[in-house]
Amino acid sequence: MAQDSDSQSSGFFGSQDDVHEEFHSKPVPLGNRLGFAEPAWVWSGFGIAFICAVIGGQIQQGLGTVDAILAILLGNFILFVYSALIGYPSGKWGINFPLAVRYVFGGAGAVAPIIILALLVTGWYAFQAWLTADILRVAFGLEGAVVVGIIALIAGIIYAIPVIFGIRQMALVRKVAIPAMVIFAAYYLITRVIPAGGSLFEGEGSGKLAFWTGVGMAWATFAVSGTMTGDIVRYSRTGNQAVGVTAVAFMFSNAPFMVIGALISATITDPGTVYFFDQKSLAVLIPLVVLAILSNWSTCDACLYNAAMGFTNSIPGFNWRKAAIFGSIIGLIAAATGFISDIVVWLLTIGLLVPPIGGAIIADYYVIRGDKGFSVERSAPVNWAAVIAIIVGVVLGYIVNERYPTFLFGITGLVSSFVVYVILAKAAPTAMGADLGDESTGAEAEAEA
Repeated sequence: MAQDSDSQSSGFFGSQDDVHEEFHSKPVPLGNRLGFAEPAWVWSGFGIAFICAVIGGQIQQGLGTVDAILAILLGNFILFVYSALIGYPSGKWGINFPLAVRYVFGGAGAVAPIIILALLVTGWYAFQAWLTADILRVAFGLEGAVVVGIIALIAGIIYAIPVIFGIRQMALVRKVAIPAMVIFAAYYLITRVIPAGGSLFEGEGSGKLAFWTGVGMAWATFAVSGTMTGDIVRYSRTGNQAVGVTAVAFMFSNAPFMVIGALISATITDPGTVYFFDQKSLAVLIPLVVLAILSNWSTCDACLYNAAMGFTNSIPGFNWRKAAIFGSIIGLIAAATGFISDIVVWLLTIGLLVPPIGGAIIADYYVIRGDKGFSVERSAPVNWAAVIAIIVGVVLGYIVNERYPTFLFGITGLVSSFVVYVILAKAAPTAMGADLGDESTGAEAEAEA
């Protein structure tokens, strides 16, 4: 994921010396863009992850195999469309998520949305550290919350070191993690899924999940990082390339791995089996655990990177290292205490808080800005139209989810935020702080092929 030291751009997760070339506070110039392949490789590393297979397995247990596969594919398609709408302008203009939020919400108005997303993606870092400890607990029969907490703390510290200090071996972790997960999937496909044949599709779920809840779980898995996709696709040269990168991330990486997780789950007859570890032989179990932990490490690093990007751009006086340490401390506390261990509740929280922010960004770029795109700053320090739209989106999303829990959570907040923002920004642009100024953002756009 990282570039060589003599590269034009520091790439992703560069060293501490490179961090000031990471363009965390300014658009990536066209001369420093990486094109399609590198961002696509980075994003695929997010999607080809152990946690994606685990969530796919949970959806299968709740819905049954056929409905789970349909829910996973539909959820990832929604996730792709949503993220592509945000990713297109980020790739075209070379801007990360915090910059996009600043251009939409104004310099002062952007602080809260950026911190909210940074905290949520820090939560994913914490969850991966806790998940590592829980994997070891399940695999080797460890007992006691204190033991799990200590392991989570140690894992979180190890996972954070590369981001804090810019150790370039972080790239090696990702290069090892993706093949490791391919081996993980291949093992189960060869030994379980293929021999099971058509009987896999006869599996019935527990009925504890509604179909649209399964769809929501699939799309909420990467709703945070999908909203923050600009942190990666800004290195594309064009908006179309950014959309292609997003397709690689969700339609060709995340969705297949979630489906594989669902199929593996369908081969396991004991509903008490966790993380697919129904093996008794240590010769098989230990390699599977190692592969899962490598995947967690890679995903942890990426989440903390996103969090540091957000904290750096929202908290005065924070440089990259301070931001990474700050995010690490918050994540370590959450991981060690098990605060973030319920994945279903976590996904529901994300589905309620994140989509309204994305809805405002999409509305601003495609409806309000028109041909100007992200080439100009906002005049007012706070775009109250966007702020109000987010609040309305979160409130309506919560109400709908409480009254109609089987409805696709997140969609209400996304649509209502979009509509409210457009109405307010069109009706009273100056009064609401939604009008555009003449000052350039410094972003460059290459003509689409």
